[in-house]
Amino acid sequence: MKRVVGCMAVAVAGLLLGGCAGDEDRALRQVNRQQAATVESLRAEIVKLNRELEGAVGSWDDLRAAVPVLERELADEISRGAVHISLGREGLVVTVRDSALFDPEEVRLLPAAEESLDKVAAVLAGELSGLKVSVEGYTDNQPVSGPEGVTNWEYSVDCATAVLHYLVDSKGLSPERFGVSGFGEHRPVASNETEEGRDQNRRVSIVIFPSSSADAGEVSKH
Repeated sequence: MKRVVGCMAVAVAGLLLGGCAGDEDRALRQVNRQQAATVESLRAEIVKLNRELEGAVGSWDDLRAAVPVLERELADEISRGAVHISLGREGLVVTVRDSALFDPEEVRLLPAAEESLDKVAAVLAGELSGLKVSVEGYTDNQPVSGPEGVTNWEYSVDCATAVLHYLVDSKGLSPERFGVSGFGEHRPVASNETEEGRDQNRRVSIVIFPSSSADAGEVSKH
């Protein structure tokens, strides 16, 4: 009898151990599946990041190559101090003084301004086609003597919007590429204590971003 009980105990223990081993195997297989899915997700993310990096590098090359083209096309405007071109961390920036774009406190483009913007539009449609663009307006610290309630905030946005509409409506550039911003008097590049400084601060900048910039196409008004 003792022998039978002993055999039964051994059999039960074997079943329990076998059940534990089966549970462990299932848990291990589940962990392996989760790890395989994680590895695959990471591999896909690496491929995506590599593609974005390649695109960003190519876009920066395009921006650098566009600088001498714009400098040649806008040589007259640059020599007069009406246009400034720079390449920095945010991208390629073409800055045009307000006085070269509009009559004082107006937002209707001058004929000469349209000719300058035509040259910029040609590069945006050619060498830099597809890249995102932000058109940004700035003012000096002098109040606007316009309709009641119009401040430098609104005026800076209106100036930027006038340039935006010309590039999109008149030159046929894709509106999905563009955003517009107005910063009023709050980002001066020179002292507002002198007329020359105020003239430098009244400006519109056309900022062309490398393709890795995500927010350039969002239209915002500040």
